[in-house]
Formats: sequence, structure tokens, C-alpha cells
Amino acid sequence: MVEARQRGPALLVDAGDALFAAAADSSPGGEARARLLLQEMGRMRYAALAVGERDLARGPAWLAAAAAAAGVPLLAANVAGPDGRRPFGATALAEAGGRRVGILAVVEAGALPGGLVAADPIPAARAAVAELRARGAELVVALLHLGAPAARRLLAAVSGIDVAVRAHDGLPAAAEVAGGAVLVTAMERARSLGRLEVEVASGADWANRAAPDEAREELLLVEASLRSAEARARAASSEEARAAFGDLLEAMRGRAERLRRAAASVPHGRLYRNALVPLDPRVPEDAGVRRAVEEVLARHGDADAAAAGLP
Repeated sequence: MVEARQRGPALLVDAGDALFAAAADSSPGGEARARLLLQEMGRMRYAALAVGERDLARGPAWLAAAAAAAGVPLLAANVAGPDGRRPFGATALAEAGGRRVGILAVVEAGALPGGLVAADPIPAARAAVAELRARGAELVVALLHLGAPAARRLLAAVSGIDVAVRAHDGLPAAAEVAGGAVLVTAMERARSLGRLEVEVASGADWANRAAPDEAREELLLVEASLRSAEARARAASSEEARAAFGDLLEAMRGRAERLRRAAASVPHGRLYRNALVPLDPRVPEDAGVRRAVEEVLARHGDADAAAAGLP
């Protein structure tokens, strides 16, 4: 899940595979946990949940009814049933930071549980962007249930997307600029909260507001490694051994100088800052949510622990 801030209230979205551990989970415990997740998403007023294949573990009808009961909008612009009808919405409009934000979602092409089929996501995303801009969206957020290479291809092919949130493989990745968008990835199944802050300047390129801080942190490591390498070079037993350090020291000094320049730079343009916040015991618990979780665990057990072979 990702929390996006644009100088104002957060916009909560999820790029899919949030509800079930697998695409085929018919257990009562799995259903109870999924309902609990949807209930809390609704309580936190999620703006949209992209439909991933795992979210369809109990079929599209169950998902649509459970999400509607919880008040969670489902999006999947390129997904249709055997009759060609789309069971989920393609786009949604929300507001954050005083701006109208358009949201779309697409899924990796192929067969999905429940007889659904996902078509090529690129034409669907292009049509969704056009629709959202026509409806007055000032910022467009794309929820991409795709692997990283496919997400980059889509963002290179589809103009008009400002921010993209990716999920599918469960692998975390650093924020990057792809096409004209900031592409961010969060861990699967709500193991972390991705927090993206953006400051929008019309027509400008994206720049990482945190880049100087990140450069300073890396510079400390590089300088420490450089000092160690220089000491080893001085202590080398022969001129030949000392010369062997030459190329390494030159490369490290060049890297340190580039980092010093980056640390002193001031980012300009459309600015973003991204962070992953692990949802571990250091994060304070909500008492009501904790009670609801304990009720599910007491009735159905801990499926994750059982799968890992833990008592």
C-alpha cells in the first residue's frame, strides 16, 4: 500500500494482491482475514485498490460484494469477463492537497481467476488517462499490477501519468523516474507503508528531493572505504602491491567527488520524496484493529505461521 501526500491530506491506494496469500484460497480463515483487511481499508478511506490475481481467490463476485460492503473502490481497466463486460471500474477521481487526482489501474495481461481475462494494459491505460484528464484530473496516479520491466514499458508508452504505484512480484525497489512518472513499489500484503510526498510544478521534470541527503549518507560510507583502501595501499609490502591499488583509489575518489557535488545540489522541478515504513512492532497498534485481528486468529489460527511451519 502507498500513502501519497501532495501538500495536504494523504491519498491511500494499493496496487493489488492485498487480500489473500495465494490466488486459490478458499479457507474460512483466508476469507475472514480478507474481509478484515477490506474493512480497515474502508475505515481508512482508501481511494482505490487495484485488483490483483490473489485478490480474486474467491472469485470476482465475492470480491466485488465484499469491497462494496467495506466501501473500497476496486479498479482494473483492462479486465473483462467471458461476456466482455468489465466487472470492476477503470478509473476514479479523488482529491488531495487541493487538487483533483485521477486514479487508474491495470493488471498484467493473461488469464485470471474466476474466468476473467486481462487484455494488453497499455491501450487500457492510455484510454483511462484520456478519460481522467477530460474529467478534470490535475494529477494522474496509475496503479500498475505489473512486473518492473512491464511497468517501465507502459510508462514509456503512455503519456500523462504523473505517479505510478507498482505491485505484483512482492519485491521492494527504490523510487525511479520512468517515462514522465515517478514509479514507486511497496512490499506485498501490507508489510510496509510506502510514503510518497510530491510537490508539483507544472511542466517540470521530476527530481528527488531526498537526493542530497541520500548522497551525504552514501558519501560517509565511500569516504570510510577510501580511508581503509589508502591505509592498505600505504602498508603494502612492495611497490607493485601499492600500484595495484591505484585504479581502485582513483575510482573511489571520483565517486566521492561526485557524491560531494550531489550532496551540495538543490533539487528543482516537480519534487518527490519516497520512503518505505516497515509495519513492524515499532509501529503503534490501533486497539480496535488489534482486537479484530485477535478474534480472527483465535477462530482461524495464523495462516502465515502455519505455512512457515511455526507453532
